[in-house]
Amino acid sequence: MTKSKWITCVVLVAILLPLIACSQDAPDVEWELTIDGDVSQSVTYTFRDLVSLRRARLTDVPTRNSETPEEFTAWEGVTLFLLFKQPAGVQYNISWWALFTLADGSTRRFNMSELRGALIAFKDGDGNWLYENSPAPIRLIAPNRPTDEWVYGPVRITVEAPQS
Repeated sequence: MTKSKWITCVVLVAILLPLIACSQDAPDVEWELTIDGDVSQSVTYTFRDLVSLRRARLTDVPTRNSETPEEFTAWEGVTLFLLFKQPAGVQYNISWWALFTLADGSTRRFNMSELRGALIAFKDGDGNWLYENSPAPIRLIAPNRPTDEWVYGPVRITVEAPQS
């Protein structure tokens, strides 16, 4: 094997190994999240799809609500920006909205400006899978919104362009 082929193999292993490792530790959870509406292409992610994407970690996220003193938490998941960007083709425009439909059928609507820095989390700050302590394996962590406005168990995000 020539030196250049050997280096190419090492680089490929270095790139693929973390991706394989990320998806290998994912529990076998049946869950889907669909992004549709005013998008260039609707897309549905399985739980395993979400876990295999490039992970992000939010740290020092304040838990702000009316009932408890402020604390700081951490979460691991995939950024909403990444899910919106490809292949759905969604742009963060302050005149656009995102309607989250939850597993129980309820909905919550957010302006896109409220979702900057948001994460679809599947692990807490201690590295525990959310499904272990919750009926829903994923939740929206929106650091710009109070904790009691975060949504648990989204199954669909419908992107809404402004009405003309």
